Amino acid sequence: MKKIILSVCLFIIGMSAFAQQDAETWFDQANAAYNEGRYDTAMILYQSVLDADVESASLYCNMGDAQYKLRNYPMAIYYYEKALKLDPGYDDARHNLKIANLAIVDKIEPVPQSFIARGWDKVKNLHATDGWAVLSLAFFALLLISLFAFFRSRRMGLRKTGFFVAVLSLLLFAFSVIFALQSHHDLQSHGAGIVMAPTVMVKSSPNESSVDLFVLHEGTKVEVMEESESWLKIKIANGSVGWMPSSSLATL
Repeated sequence: MKKIILSVCLFIIGMSAFAQQDAETWFDQANAAYNEGRYDTAMILYQSVLDADVESASLYCNMGDAQYKLRNYPMAIYYYEKALKLDPGYDDARHNLKIANLAIVDKIEPVPQSFIARGWDKVKNLHATDGWAVLSLAFFALLLISLFAFFRSRRMGLRKTGFFVAVLSLLLFAFSVIFALQSHHDLQSHGAGIVMAPTVMVKSSPNESSVDLFVLHEGTKVEVMEESESWLKIKIANGSVGWMPSSSLATL
């Protein structure tokens, strides 16, 4: 029985290794096709990588670039947003997203954030979840070292240094854990999406006979607040709220 289990495990590991190798080959071939201007072919190959259950911020960003070259701006925005969801600090994806947003119809002014909220988001987006997790471990290790220096050292200067470093490390550890948890929550959340229909009438309630509130066009990012059968309650950047068909939205 143990031999059978071991054989199955080895088979799964072997298949995973082959899939990973194929994904790397497809990714390289897709990049080559993109550089040659064969954007449709590049998209097919990038999709093959995704179908192999391999995803990364760079993959999604490259897919966004290919869709932008194909002038499919809603899908380009979708993939850039996917890249930033995996890695909020990905500057190339953020820059390209701004360019792609210039090509869509809706130019929605967001609700102004407070200085503290802007600063908090800016710091949180410096690293992805894994980055904050690694930093939290590093700060925790520094905390232990500084506490050891504080309790074990006989020199007053070293004890003072150990105390202040311990306090600072504790604060940095706490903030890095909070940022890691928030980044993980954002990564797992499906509370946003990109409008894919050319034009969508946003309603006051989840039925076709309700009052028309405003119109959205393809490429616009919305926040998903609630779901009711085939309808979604959404909020746009300026704070306006309404209902739209779920079929018109690609969730992130």
